[in-house]
Parts: sequence; structure tokens; C-alpha cells
Amino acid sequence: MKLRGWLWLLGCFLLAGCKPGINSADTQDLAANLNAPFDYYINGMQTQRFSADGKPVFTLRAGRATHFPADDHIELTSPVLHWFRDNAEPWIISADAGNLHHNASTEELTLTGSVKANTSLPQTGNILLETGRLNLWPKDKIALTDAEVKFTTQATRWQSKGMRLNIARNTLSLQNDVRGIYAP
Repeated sequence: MKLRGWLWLLGCFLLAGCKPGINSADTQDLAANLNAPFDYYINGMQTQRFSADGKPVFTLRAGRATHFPADDHIELTSPVLHWFRDNAEPWIISADAGNLHHNASTEELTLTGSVKANTSLPQTGNILLETGRLNLWPKDKIALTDAEVKFTTQATRWQSKGMRLNIARNTLSLQNDVRGIYAP
């Protein structure tokens, strides 16, 4: 676009009283004026977090992210989390819905609906975890649930009431009423 076109566009913004950019006060006013419990939403949301040394920690994608300022949480539609591990395949966790709560010290992601988590390990091959609810702390690399869990590899099938997954230590603990089948 030529300089004359840019000047014309800038003039239109000034005449219309528009200003580029939105600050947090604007979004709070917008939510109040719309009588809506949310102040913004993002279609096709994606965020990435990196460690202090520049390594990826996780990537979170969602079909839609809607922010609710009353308790500062974000509702996610069709979230997918890629949880990276050093020198190993990432855990890929998907769900029907999710809620992200964060404060200055931590972020908690609660996934609900058909929650599926999979990865691949050299000793077992593909792993699939299925549950109806999963709480995750992405920065701490911890996931847990007290719901029914199915854990499947090529040679085993396990069921449990509750589990704890520690990505940093590469451990999975099945909690209660554990039943399984091993077929070598």
C-alpha cells in the first residue's frame, strides 16, 4: 500500500474515534456493557511455554478459549496439550473441554469429557490413557485424577480408580481398585 493509502486509513481511524490496541480496562468495560460473564474469546488459540534454558515445556491449543474475569479462568473447547519431555516423545493429551486457572505461582488445567493421553516409550511402545477427568499442572509436569482410568499398551490393559502421572520422573501410579491383563 502506498503512503497515501496509509495516511487515508489513519485518517479514517482518527475520524471514527477508533484507537488501535485494547487494554485490560477496555475488556472489563466491554464485559460489563455486554452484560456477558466473559470479556474476550479467542478462536484457534495456541500458547507455548519454554523453560529458562529455552527448551519447550508444553504447547496448548484449543478450538476456542473464553476468558471469565470474575475468577480469572479460561474455558477451553477441544483442548490439546503437547507435554514435552527431555529426549523422549511428548505426551499428547486431548479432551472435549477444559478449564485453565492460573495465578502468580501456578497454572492448573482441568480436562473433562473424553480425555485421552498418549505417548511412546522404547520399552513398551505406544501408551494410551483414557479417563473422564484429568487435572494437570503443566509447569510441574504432574497430572492426576480420581476418576476411572484405562491404561493400554501393546501387551497390557489396566483399569484403575485414580492415577498420578509424573512426567519429570517418567512414572505412572495407578491408585485404587487396580485390575489388569498382561499378554506377552
